[in-house]
Amino acid sequence: MNKIGIALCGVAAAILSGCFAAPQMRMDISSDSTSYNGISFKLHSIDKGDMGEPVQVVVNPNAGKLEDLMVDSLPDLEYRIGPLDMVQVVVWEHPELTSPMGQYQPAGQKVTTDGKLFYPYAGVIQAAGLTAQELRNEITKRLSDKILNDPQVDVRVTGYHSRKALVTGAVNRPGYVKFDENPMTIPDVIAEVGGFNEKADPSFVQLRRGEKVYNIDYTRAFKNNVSIERILVKPGDQVFVPLRSDTERDRKVYVLGEVTRSGVVRMDNYLSLAEALAASGGVNAINASSRDIYVIRNTAPDKIDIYQLNAKNAMALAMADRFEMNPRDIVYVDASGLATWNRFIGLILPTLNATINTFNSTSDAIQNVQYIHNTGWAGPKK
Repeated sequence: MNKIGIALCGVAAAILSGCFAAPQMRMDISSDSTSYNGISFKLHSIDKGDMGEPVQVVVNPNAGKLEDLMVDSLPDLEYRIGPLDMVQVVVWEHPELTSPMGQYQPAGQKVTTDGKLFYPYAGVIQAAGLTAQELRNEITKRLSDKILNDPQVDVRVTGYHSRKALVTGAVNRPGYVKFDENPMTIPDVIAEVGGFNEKADPSFVQLRRGEKVYNIDYTRAFKNNVSIERILVKPGDQVFVPLRSDTERDRKVYVLGEVTRSGVVRMDNYLSLAEALAASGGVNAINASSRDIYVIRNTAPDKIDIYQLNAKNAMALAMADRFEMNPRDIVYVDASGLATWNRFIGLILPTLNATINTFNSTSDAIQNVQYIHNTGWAGPKK
C-alpha cells in the first residue's frame, strides 16, 4: 500500500515538473534577431525608445517617396501653348485683323489637334510648344514681312485645354483640372474639384505620376510636419481619393493573448499601442505577463519586426501611448508562468482524480480479499 502510494506520488511529481510544456501559445524569440524560412526577425524594445518606422503592410514596388514631389518654393512658370487651347491675337489699330468676322468672332482661335494655328496674312504657325511671347514674336515678324510696318501685336491664351490632371474618387466634382500659367499644388487641385466629399478618406490620397504612386496623408500632414502646399502637381498626373469604407477593410489591428477580449480593433486615423490594448479591455491582470507585450509587424516580404514592451515599469505605459500602430499589426500579450502552471494543473487534475479513485477502489478490493483469506469467511449463510 505505502509503496503504491509513493509510486503514484512520484508519477504525479514527474508530470507536474513538466508544467511549462502546457499546450498553449508562448512567444519564443531570440534576444536580438534571427531568421526563419528566408524571413528575418528583428526584436526591438519599445520602453527603450525603439518605435520603428510607420510603414504600409503591402509594399508597392512602384511606391514613390513623397519628398520627390515637394519643392522649396513654387516655380515661375511660362505656359506653353498646346493642342485645343484658345489663343487670342490682337493687332492694335487693325480691327480687320483682330476681328475679321466682326461681332461673330469668338474670343480667340482654337489651336488644332496637331498644334497648328492659322492667322490672316501670317499663315499657318506651329503654335504648340510656344509661349504667348514667342507666338507674338512670330506673328509680328510675319505681318511685318508682308503687309504692316511695325505692327503692335498682343497674344494671350484665353482657354486652357491641353494641360490637365485627372482627379477621381470621393471628391465633389471628379474630373479634369486644367492648368494655366500658375503652378498647381495638391491643395489647389483638391479645391478645384470641390474638395473631399463626406465618404472620402483623406488619409489615403494617391497621386500617380508615370509608373510611380505617391501616398499623401492629409489627416496627419500637420502632425508629421508635411507641407502639402509644397507638393507640386504636374500635367498628366492622376489623383485618386478612396472611399473610407474601402480603406477601413484593411485598417485593423489584431489583439491576441492575455487580454480581456481578444479580437480585431478598428483603426481610425491614428491608433497607439495603449489604445489598442484599452479597446480590448486591457491586459488580464491575473494571467498576463506584463513584461511580455509584443507588436508583430510584417514590415516587408522578407522582414518581420517584433516590438517588445515591458510594462512592469509604469513609465513604459507612456511609451505605449507613443507607439503608433500600423494596419494589420498583431498585438500579442504573453501568459505568465503562474498562468501556465494553473492551466496545466487544470488539464491534469481530472486524470489524477480518476487515477486516485481507481486506486482507492482497487485498494478496497484488495483489503476485502485479505479479510476473507484471514478469517475464512465464506459469505452469508443461505
